[in-house]
Amino acid sequence: MKKILFVLCLFCAVQLTAQTEKEKEKFLSKIADSDKAIADPKKGAEAKTWVSRAELFTDIYNAPRKNLLPGMAQLQVRFAITNEKARTDIREIDGTDYEVMMFDGRDLYFDALGQLAFWDIKDKVVAYPLVKAYEAYAKASELDAKNSLIKKIRTGLTDISGKMNTEASFAFQLERYDVALTYFEASLACTSHPSIGVADSLVTYNAALAANFADNKDKALTYFKKSIDIGFYQNGNAYANYADMLQANGNAEEAKDVLSKAFVKFPENQNILLSLINHYLTAEEGDISEVLPYIKQAQQNEPTNASLYNAEGAVYEHLNNEEKAMECFNKAIEIDPNNYVYQYRVGAWLYNRAVDVQNRINDDISLSDEQYEKMMNDMNAEFEKAIPYMTKAYELMPTNKDIVESLRSIYYRFQERSPEMMEKFEFYKNLSETME
Repeated sequence: MKKILFVLCLFCAVQLTAQTEKEKEKFLSKIADSDKAIADPKKGAEAKTWVSRAELFTDIYNAPRKNLLPGMAQLQVRFAITNEKARTDIREIDGTDYEVMMFDGRDLYFDALGQLAFWDIKDKVVAYPLVKAYEAYAKASELDAKNSLIKKIRTGLTDISGKMNTEASFAFQLERYDVALTYFEASLACTSHPSIGVADSLVTYNAALAANFADNKDKALTYFKKSIDIGFYQNGNAYANYADMLQANGNAEEAKDVLSKAFVKFPENQNILLSLINHYLTAEEGDISEVLPYIKQAQQNEPTNASLYNAEGAVYEHLNNEEKAMECFNKAIEIDPNNYVYQYRVGAWLYNRAVDVQNRINDDISLSDEQYEKMMNDMNAEFEKAIPYMTKAYELMPTNKDIVESLRSIYYRFQERSPEMMEKFEFYKNLSETME
Protein backbone atom coordinates (compact mmCIF):
# COMPACT_ATOMS: atom_id res chain seq x y z
CA MET A 1 0.00 0.00 0.00
CA LYS A 2 2.84 2.42 0.79
CA LYS A 3 4.36 1.97 -2.66
CA ILE A 4 1.02 2.55 -4.36
CA LEU A 5 0.45 5.69 -2.28
CA PHE A 6 3.91 6.95 -3.20
CA VAL A 7 3.23 6.44 -6.90
CA LEU A 8 -0.05 8.31 -6.62
CA CYS A 9 1.61 11.21 -4.86
CA LEU A 10 4.40 11.26 -7.41
CA PHE A 11 1.76 11.42 -10.14
CA CYS A 12 0.16 14.39 -8.42
CA ALA A 13 3.53 16.05 -8.07
CA VAL A 14 3.87 16.04 -11.82
CA GLN A 15 0.44 17.65 -12.14
CA LEU A 16 0.68 20.27 -9.37
CA THR A 17 3.64 22.24 -10.60
CA ALA A 18 4.16 25.95 -10.50
CA GLN A 19 3.15 28.15 -13.38
CA THR A 20 6.58 29.02 -14.75
CA GLU A 21 7.57 32.05 -16.79
CA LYS A 22 8.09 29.70 -19.72
CA GLU A 23 4.49 28.49 -19.47
CA LYS A 24 3.28 32.07 -19.10
CA GLU A 25 5.12 33.10 -22.28
CA LYS A 26 3.64 30.11 -24.05
CA PHE A 27 0.13 31.17 -23.14
CA LEU A 28 0.81 34.79 -24.10
CA SER A 29 2.00 33.58 -27.48
CA LYS A 30 -1.19 31.57 -27.93
CA ILE A 31 -3.28 34.60 -26.98
CA ALA A 32 -1.42 36.64 -29.62
CA ASP A 33 -2.18 33.95 -32.20
CA SER A 34 -5.84 33.93 -31.14
CA ASP A 35 -5.98 37.73 -31.40
CA LYS A 36 -4.72 37.48 -34.96
CA ALA A 37 -7.23 34.76 -35.78
CA ILE A 38 -10.28 36.71 -34.55
CA ALA A 39 -9.01 39.83 -36.34
CA ASP A 40 -8.84 37.91 -39.61
CA PRO A 41 -12.04 38.56 -41.63
CA LYS A 42 -12.46 34.90 -42.57
CA LYS A 43 -11.31 33.11 -39.41
CA GLY A 44 -12.92 35.71 -37.16
CA ALA A 45 -16.29 34.95 -38.74
CA GLU A 46 -16.05 31.24 -37.89
CA ALA A 47 -17.57 29.96 -34.65
CA LYS A 48 -14.81 27.39 -34.18
CA THR A 49 -12.21 30.19 -33.95
CA TRP A 50 -14.04 31.61 -30.95
CA VAL A 51 -14.57 28.21 -29.37
CA SER A 52 -10.82 27.63 -29.58
CA ARG A 53 -10.26 31.02 -27.97
CA ALA A 54 -12.69 30.14 -25.16
CA GLU A 55 -10.88 26.84 -24.58
CA LEU A 56 -7.55 28.68 -24.48
CA PHE A 57 -8.68 31.02 -21.72
CA THR A 58 -10.16 28.06 -19.83
CA ASP A 59 -6.78 26.33 -20.06
CA ILE A 60 -5.11 29.50 -18.77
CA TYR A 61 -7.44 29.44 -15.77
CA ASN A 62 -6.86 25.73 -15.16
CA ALA A 63 -3.06 25.82 -15.34
CA PRO A 64 -2.23 27.09 -11.83
CA ARG A 65 -5.16 25.12 -10.34
CA LYS A 66 -4.57 21.83 -12.09
CA ASN A 67 -5.74 18.94 -9.89
CA LEU A 68 -6.36 21.26 -6.94
CA LEU A 69 -9.64 20.27 -5.34
CA PRO A 70 -11.39 21.56 -2.23
CA GLY A 71 -11.11 18.90 0.45
CA MET A 72 -7.62 17.72 -0.55
CA ALA A 73 -5.51 16.66 2.40
CA GLN A 74 -2.69 19.03 3.28
CA LEU A 75 -0.21 16.15 3.32
CA GLN A 76 -1.20 15.24 -0.22
CA VAL A 77 -0.52 18.78 -1.38
CA ARG A 78 2.85 18.83 0.40
CA PHE A 79 3.91 15.68 -1.46
CA ALA A 80 2.40 16.87 -4.73
CA ILE A 81 4.08 20.26 -5.08
CA THR A 82 7.72 19.27 -5.07
CA ASN A 83 9.31 21.96 -7.20
CA GLU A 84 8.35 24.87 -4.89
CA LYS A 85 9.09 25.63 -1.28
CA ALA A 86 6.10 26.78 0.67
CA ARG A 87 5.96 29.27 3.51
CA THR A 88 3.25 28.70 6.08
CA ASP A 89 1.23 31.08 8.18
CA ILE A 90 -1.90 31.11 10.36
CA ARG A 91 -4.57 33.53 9.23
CA GLU A 92 -7.91 34.28 10.84
CA ILE A 93 -10.90 34.82 8.57
CA ASP A 94 -14.30 35.57 10.05
CA GLY A 95 -13.29 34.10 13.40
CA THR A 96 -11.81 30.88 11.98
CA ASP A 97 -8.08 30.09 11.88
CA TYR A 98 -6.62 28.61 8.70
CA GLU A 99 -3.14 27.29 8.04
CA VAL A 100 -1.97 28.84 4.80
CA MET A 101 0.58 27.28 2.48
CA MET A 102 2.02 30.12 0.42
CA PHE A 103 3.59 29.40 -2.95
CA ASP A 104 4.47 31.81 -5.73
CA GLY A 105 1.10 33.32 -6.63
CA ARG A 106 -0.89 30.64 -4.79
CA ASP A 107 -2.11 30.74 -1.19
CA LEU A 108 -3.82 27.53 -0.12
CA TYR A 109 -6.04 27.68 2.99
CA PHE A 110 -6.44 24.54 5.10
CA ASP A 111 -9.06 24.06 7.80
CA ALA A 112 -8.66 22.48 11.25
CA LEU A 113 -9.01 19.01 9.69
CA GLY A 114 -6.07 19.68 7.39
CA GLN A 115 -8.26 19.83 4.30
CA LEU A 116 -8.03 22.40 1.52
CA ALA A 117 -10.89 24.82 2.26
CA PHE A 118 -10.23 27.42 -0.43
CA TRP A 119 -7.45 29.13 -2.31
CA ASP A 120 -6.26 32.54 -3.40
CA ILE A 121 -4.58 32.18 -6.76
CA LYS A 122 -3.33 35.11 -8.78
CA ASP A 123 -3.83 34.69 -12.51
CA LYS A 124 -0.49 35.79 -13.93
CA VAL A 125 -1.23 35.51 -17.63
CA VAL A 126 -4.45 37.54 -17.82
CA ALA A 127 -7.01 38.80 -15.33
CA TYR A 128 -10.35 36.98 -15.15
CA PRO A 129 -9.58 34.35 -17.82
CA LEU A 130 -12.96 32.69 -17.24
CA VAL A 131 -14.78 35.90 -18.09
CA LYS A 132 -12.82 36.10 -21.33
CA ALA A 133 -13.73 32.47 -21.99
CA TYR A 134 -17.41 33.32 -21.58
CA GLU A 135 -17.12 36.25 -23.98
CA ALA A 136 -15.55 33.97 -26.57
CA TYR A 137 -18.24 31.29 -26.17
CA ALA A 138 -20.94 33.96 -26.47
CA LYS A 139 -19.39 35.20 -29.72
CA ALA A 140 -19.09 31.64 -31.02
CA SER A 141 -22.80 31.13 -30.35
CA GLU A 142 -23.66 34.25 -32.34
CA LEU A 143 -21.72 32.94 -35.32
CA ASP A 144 -22.94 29.33 -35.06
CA ALA A 145 -25.98 29.83 -37.27
CA LYS A 146 -26.50 26.09 -37.85
CA ASN A 147 -25.95 25.19 -34.19
CA SER A 148 -23.25 22.75 -35.23
CA LEU A 149 -21.17 23.65 -32.17
CA ILE A 150 -24.05 24.15 -29.72
CA LYS A 151 -23.19 21.07 -27.67
CA LYS A 152 -19.56 22.11 -27.28
CA ILE A 153 -20.59 25.68 -26.40
CA ARG A 154 -23.13 24.47 -23.84
CA THR A 155 -20.61 22.10 -22.26
CA GLY A 156 -17.99 24.82 -22.13
CA LEU A 157 -20.33 27.37 -20.56
CA THR A 158 -21.51 24.85 -17.97
CA ASP A 159 -17.92 24.03 -17.08
CA ILE A 160 -16.74 27.61 -16.65
CA SER A 161 -19.92 28.56 -14.80
CA GLY A 162 -19.10 26.03 -12.09
CA LYS A 163 -15.53 27.31 -11.91
CA MET A 164 -16.79 30.90 -11.65
CA ASN A 165 -19.00 29.95 -8.70
CA THR A 166 -16.03 28.34 -6.99
CA GLU A 167 -13.89 31.43 -7.44
CA ALA A 168 -16.77 33.65 -6.33
CA SER A 169 -17.30 31.70 -3.11
CA PHE A 170 -13.57 31.77 -2.35
CA ALA A 171 -13.40 35.52 -2.99
CA PHE A 172 -16.40 35.98 -0.71
CA GLN A 173 -14.64 34.11 2.08
CA LEU A 174 -11.61 36.33 1.58
CA GLU A 175 -13.93 39.38 1.81
CA ARG A 176 -13.11 40.44 -1.75
CA TYR A 177 -16.72 41.15 -2.50
CA ASP A 178 -16.16 43.07 -5.73
CA VAL A 179 -14.28 40.06 -7.14
CA ALA A 180 -17.02 37.72 -5.93
CA LEU A 181 -19.63 39.90 -7.63
CA THR A 182 -17.71 39.84 -10.93
CA TYR A 183 -17.62 36.02 -10.90
CA PHE A 184 -21.24 35.60 -9.80
CA GLU A 185 -22.40 37.93 -12.57
CA ALA A 186 -20.31 36.10 -15.13
CA SER A 187 -21.73 32.78 -13.94
CA LEU A 188 -25.25 34.15 -14.36
CA ALA A 189 -24.36 35.25 -17.87
CA CYS A 190 -23.26 31.67 -18.63
CA THR A 191 -26.35 29.92 -17.28
CA SER A 192 -28.77 32.44 -18.78
CA HIS A 193 -27.15 32.09 -22.20
CA PRO A 194 -29.65 30.71 -24.77
CA SER A 195 -27.67 27.49 -25.08
CA ILE A 196 -28.45 26.74 -21.41
CA GLY A 197 -31.34 29.05 -20.57
CA VAL A 198 -31.46 28.59 -16.80
CA ALA A 199 -32.11 31.31 -14.23
CA ASP A 200 -29.79 30.23 -11.41
CA SER A 201 -31.66 31.42 -8.34
CA LEU A 202 -28.96 30.65 -5.77
CA VAL A 203 -26.27 32.47 -7.74
CA THR A 204 -28.64 35.41 -8.23
CA TYR A 205 -29.12 35.68 -4.47
CA ASN A 206 -25.38 35.31 -3.86
CA ALA A 207 -24.71 38.06 -6.39
CA ALA A 208 -27.07 40.30 -4.41
CA LEU A 209 -25.21 39.53 -1.16
CA ALA A 210 -21.84 40.18 -2.80
CA ALA A 211 -23.07 43.47 -4.27
CA ASN A 212 -24.40 44.50 -0.89
CA PHE A 213 -21.09 43.79 0.85
CA ALA A 214 -19.25 45.49 -2.01
CA ASP A 215 -21.38 48.58 -1.33
CA ASN A 216 -22.82 48.41 -4.85
CA LYS A 217 -26.35 49.32 -3.82
CA ASP A 218 -27.82 49.51 -7.32
CA LYS A 219 -26.74 45.99 -8.21
CA ALA A 220 -27.75 44.69 -4.79
CA LEU A 221 -31.25 46.06 -5.33
CA THR A 222 -31.38 44.57 -8.82
CA TYR A 223 -30.34 41.09 -7.75
CA PHE A 224 -32.43 40.94 -4.57
CA LYS A 225 -35.46 41.98 -6.65
CA LYS A 226 -34.60 39.40 -9.33
CA SER A 227 -34.21 36.72 -6.66
CA ILE A 228 -37.72 37.47 -5.39
CA ASP A 229 -39.15 37.60 -8.93
CA ILE A 230 -37.88 34.09 -9.74
CA GLY A 231 -39.21 32.74 -6.44
CA PHE A 232 -35.99 32.34 -4.50
CA TYR A 233 -37.09 33.81 -1.19
CA GLN A 234 -34.47 32.23 1.07
CA ASN A 235 -37.20 31.70 3.68
CA GLY A 236 -38.07 35.38 3.44
CA ASN A 237 -34.55 36.75 3.86
CA ALA A 238 -34.53 37.95 0.26
CA TYR A 239 -37.47 40.22 1.11
CA ALA A 240 -35.80 41.51 4.27
CA ASN A 241 -32.55 42.28 2.45
CA TYR A 242 -34.36 43.92 -0.46
CA ALA A 243 -36.39 46.10 1.88
CA ASP A 244 -33.28 47.11 3.82
CA MET A 245 -31.66 48.21 0.57
CA LEU A 246 -34.76 50.19 -0.40
CA GLN A 247 -34.78 51.84 3.01
CA ALA A 248 -31.10 52.72 2.72
CA ASN A 249 -31.78 54.28 -0.70
CA GLY A 250 -34.54 56.48 0.72
CA ASN A 251 -37.49 54.43 -0.58
CA ALA A 252 -39.09 54.00 2.84
CA GLU A 253 -42.67 53.54 1.69
CA GLU A 254 -41.75 50.93 -0.91
CA ALA A 255 -39.69 49.14 1.75
CA LYS A 256 -42.71 49.12 4.05
CA ASP A 257 -44.91 47.63 1.30
CA VAL A 258 -42.35 44.91 0.57
CA LEU A 259 -42.04 44.01 4.26
CA SER A 260 -45.80 44.01 4.84
CA LYS A 261 -46.34 41.56 1.98
CA ALA A 262 -43.37 39.47 3.09
CA PHE A 263 -44.73 39.26 6.63
CA VAL A 264 -47.92 37.66 5.30
CA LYS A 265 -45.85 34.99 3.50
CA PHE A 266 -43.24 34.50 6.22
CA PRO A 267 -44.72 35.54 9.57
CA GLU A 268 -42.04 33.61 11.48
CA ASN A 269 -39.08 35.22 9.73
CA GLN A 270 -37.31 37.27 12.36
CA ASN A 271 -35.34 39.35 9.86
CA ILE A 272 -38.57 40.55 8.25
CA LEU A 273 -40.03 41.38 11.64
CA LEU A 274 -36.92 43.27 12.75
CA SER A 275 -36.84 45.20 9.48
CA LEU A 276 -40.49 46.13 9.94
CA ILE A 277 -39.81 47.23 13.48
CA ASN A 278 -36.83 49.34 12.44
CA HIS A 279 -38.91 50.90 9.67
CA TYR A 280 -41.59 52.07 12.08
CA LEU A 281 -39.07 53.24 14.67
CA THR A 282 -37.20 55.38 12.14
CA ALA A 283 -40.18 56.60 10.09
CA GLU A 284 -40.71 60.36 10.19
CA GLU A 285 -44.44 60.00 9.66
CA GLY A 286 -47.14 57.51 10.58
CA ASP A 287 -48.49 55.94 13.75
CA ILE A 288 -45.60 54.33 15.61
CA SER A 289 -48.03 52.23 17.64
CA GLU A 290 -48.63 50.15 14.48
CA VAL A 291 -45.29 48.47 15.10
CA LEU A 292 -46.35 46.95 18.45
CA PRO A 293 -48.02 43.83 16.97
CA TYR A 294 -44.84 43.11 15.02
CA ILE A 295 -42.71 43.51 18.15
CA LYS A 296 -45.01 41.14 20.05
CA GLN A 297 -44.70 38.57 17.29
CA ALA A 298 -40.93 38.94 17.29
CA GLN A 299 -40.87 38.50 21.08
CA GLN A 300 -42.81 35.26 20.72
CA ASN A 301 -40.21 34.02 18.26
CA GLU A 302 -37.29 35.18 20.43
CA PRO A 303 -38.44 35.61 24.04
CA THR A 304 -34.87 36.11 25.26
CA ASN A 305 -33.99 38.86 22.77
CA ALA A 306 -33.55 41.85 25.08
CA SER A 307 -33.37 44.33 22.19
CA LEU A 308 -37.01 43.62 21.33
CA TYR A 309 -38.17 44.68 24.79
CA ASN A 310 -35.90 47.71 24.60
CA ALA A 311 -37.51 48.61 21.27
CA GLU A 312 -40.99 48.13 22.74
CA GLY A 313 -40.03 50.43 25.60
CA ALA A 314 -38.88 53.06 23.12
CA VAL A 315 -42.28 52.92 21.42
CA TYR A 316 -44.15 53.39 24.69
CA GLU A 317 -41.75 56.17 25.65
CA HIS A 318 -42.60 57.89 22.36
CA LEU A 319 -46.30 57.40 23.18
CA ASN A 320 -45.74 58.99 26.63
CA ASN A 321 -46.75 55.78 28.39
CA GLU A 322 -44.03 55.98 31.03
CA GLU A 323 -45.25 53.08 33.15
CA LYS A 324 -45.31 50.65 30.23
CA ALA A 325 -42.00 51.96 28.90
CA MET A 326 -40.28 51.37 32.25
CA GLU A 327 -41.75 47.88 32.41
CA CYS A 328 -40.27 47.05 29.00
CA PHE A 329 -36.89 48.63 29.73
CA ASN A 330 -36.61 46.67 32.98
CA LYS A 331 -37.53 43.48 31.11
CA ALA A 332 -34.66 44.12 28.70
CA ILE A 333 -32.32 44.60 31.68
CA GLU A 334 -33.65 41.44 33.33
CA ILE A 335 -32.75 39.45 30.21
CA ASP A 336 -29.41 41.17 29.58
CA PRO A 337 -28.25 42.87 32.80
CA ASN A 338 -24.73 43.36 31.48
CA ASN A 339 -25.74 45.59 28.58
CA TYR A 340 -24.57 49.03 29.61
CA VAL A 341 -26.73 50.72 26.97
CA TYR A 342 -29.92 49.38 28.57
CA GLN A 343 -28.75 50.32 32.06
CA TYR A 344 -27.70 53.80 31.01
CA ARG A 345 -30.89 54.36 29.03
CA VAL A 346 -33.09 53.83 32.08
CA GLY A 347 -30.70 55.77 34.31
CA ALA A 348 -30.63 58.69 31.88
CA TRP A 349 -34.39 58.61 31.50
CA LEU A 350 -34.89 58.85 35.30
CA TYR A 351 -32.18 61.49 35.53
CA ASN A 352 -33.91 63.58 32.85
CA ARG A 353 -37.24 63.24 34.62
CA ALA A 354 -35.62 64.66 37.74
CA VAL A 355 -34.14 67.53 35.73
CA ASP A 356 -37.60 68.26 34.28
CA VAL A 357 -38.99 68.61 37.82
CA GLN A 358 -36.10 70.88 38.74
CA ASN A 359 -36.77 73.08 35.72
CA ARG A 360 -40.43 73.38 36.67
CA ILE A 361 -39.41 74.43 40.18
CA ASN A 362 -37.06 77.08 38.81
CA ASP A 363 -39.61 78.39 36.33
CA ASP A 364 -42.56 78.69 38.73
CA ILE A 365 -41.96 81.44 41.29
CA SER A 366 -45.52 81.16 42.56
CA LEU A 367 -44.99 77.80 44.29
CA SER A 368 -46.05 77.59 47.90
CA ASP A 369 -43.65 76.16 50.46
CA GLU A 370 -45.64 72.97 50.54
CA GLN A 371 -45.65 72.65 46.77
CA TYR A 372 -41.95 73.45 46.62
CA GLU A 373 -41.08 70.81 49.20
CA LYS A 374 -43.18 68.17 47.43
CA MET A 375 -41.57 68.86 44.07
CA MET A 376 -38.09 68.79 45.61
CA ASN A 377 -38.88 65.40 47.12
CA ASP A 378 -40.18 64.18 43.75
CA MET A 379 -37.00 65.40 42.05
CA ASN A 380 -34.69 63.74 44.56
CA ALA A 381 -36.69 60.52 44.34
CA GLU A 382 -36.08 60.38 40.57
CA PHE A 383 -32.36 61.04 41.06
CA GLU A 384 -32.22 58.26 43.66
CA LYS A 385 -33.95 55.83 41.29
CA ALA A 386 -31.34 56.63 38.65
CA ILE A 387 -28.38 55.76 40.90
CA PRO A 388 -28.41 51.92 40.62
CA TYR A 389 -28.82 52.02 36.86
CA MET A 390 -26.08 54.63 36.40
CA THR A 391 -23.78 52.76 38.78
CA LYS A 392 -24.24 49.49 36.90
CA ALA A 393 -23.69 51.30 33.60
CA TYR A 394 -20.46 52.73 34.98
CA GLU A 395 -19.30 49.27 36.09
CA LEU A 396 -19.91 47.98 32.59
CA MET A 397 -18.48 51.00 30.77
CA PRO A 398 -16.14 52.95 33.10
CA THR A 399 -14.68 55.01 30.25
CA ASN A 400 -17.99 56.66 29.33
CA LYS A 401 -17.75 60.27 30.48
CA ASP A 402 -21.51 60.90 30.21
CA ILE A 403 -22.14 58.21 32.80
CA VAL A 404 -19.45 59.58 35.11
CA GLU A 405 -20.78 63.13 34.76
CA SER A 406 -24.30 61.98 35.58
CA LEU A 407 -23.15 60.22 38.75
CA ARG A 408 -21.02 63.21 39.75
CA SER A 409 -24.04 65.49 39.38
CA ILE A 410 -26.33 63.18 41.39
CA TYR A 411 -23.90 62.76 44.27
CA TYR A 412 -23.18 66.48 44.29
CA ARG A 413 -26.82 66.97 45.27
CA PHE A 414 -26.65 64.30 47.98
CA GLN A 415 -23.13 64.91 49.32
CA GLU A 416 -24.39 66.43 52.57
CA ARG A 417 -26.51 63.40 53.40
CA SER A 418 -23.71 61.15 54.62
CA PRO A 419 -19.92 60.61 54.50
CA GLU A 420 -20.55 57.81 51.98
CA MET A 421 -22.35 60.21 49.66
CA MET A 422 -19.55 62.75 50.02
CA GLU A 423 -16.97 60.06 49.25
CA LYS A 424 -18.82 59.00 46.10
CA PHE A 425 -19.12 62.61 44.95
CA GLU A 426 -15.37 63.13 45.40
CA PHE A 427 -14.66 59.89 43.54
CA TYR A 428 -16.73 60.78 40.46
CA LYS A 429 -15.63 64.43 40.59
CA ASN A 430 -11.95 63.44 40.49
CA LEU A 431 -12.58 60.81 37.85
CA SER A 432 -14.44 63.31 35.67
CA GLU A 433 -11.53 65.74 35.80
CA THR A 434 -9.15 63.08 34.48
CA MET A 435 -11.37 62.25 31.48
CA GLU A 436 -11.18 64.11 28.21
